[in-house]
Amino acid sequence: MKKIALIAAIGFAAAGTAASAQTTPANAIYVNGANPGNVGTANSSETADFVISGQVDEACVLGAGGDLRDVDFGTIGIYADATSTVEQVFTSVGTANGHTRTNLAGCNIQNTMTITKANGTQGLVNTAAATGGYDGNVFQPNIPYSISATYTAGAPGTLVPQASISQFQVDATEASDFKANAAWKSQAAFRIDLTDPTKALVAGNYSDTVEVVLAAVI
Repeated sequence: MKKIALIAAIGFAAAGTAASAQTTPANAIYVNGANPGNVGTANSSETADFVISGQVDEACVLGAGGDLRDVDFGTIGIYADATSTVEQVFTSVGTANGHTRTNLAGCNIQNTMTITKANGTQGLVNTAAATGGYDGNVFQPNIPYSISATYTAGAPGTLVPQASISQFQVDATEASDFKANAAWKSQAAFRIDLTDPTKALVAGNYSDTVEVVLAAVI
């Protein structure tokens, strides 16, 4: 009896196992509901930006140490021989010109070059002439002159390299003048042209001081 009961019990267990295999597939999928998925958006690529910055100071250069060489005309010729007429004697024998230059000039920003004569339209002045006096009807103590500036620069707002020479002039009838430029660097030359005064010239030293200013436009 025990043996039969044991066999029956085994047969019952086998039948129960077969029933479970039929109701639960072997490839069942289970999802843990406590983990809902990604937080945020999962992308296959990302892009990030950052800025690199710095600063270049505004600067202008005009000659070594900011100086240009003086221009000395030496003896300014006059008619001084006995063959001259009374109208011609002691007057200038003609015009004259001189130059000063620098191999280093320019600004790294929009700028202006301004040229100013200290004596204005009087030009070169003989300050000692009044000491001895002179007949102002036929003599004068000054020599008007013009100045031309020559350098390579483009006009403000232009980006095309400037191959030609830019030039402006302070006429004999002007005390000052200026020109606006884009950023530039080149040689710079200044030509001084003395006029031929109609009146005779009082003896003595004639001089003037010229100021050249390169100024950044900020």
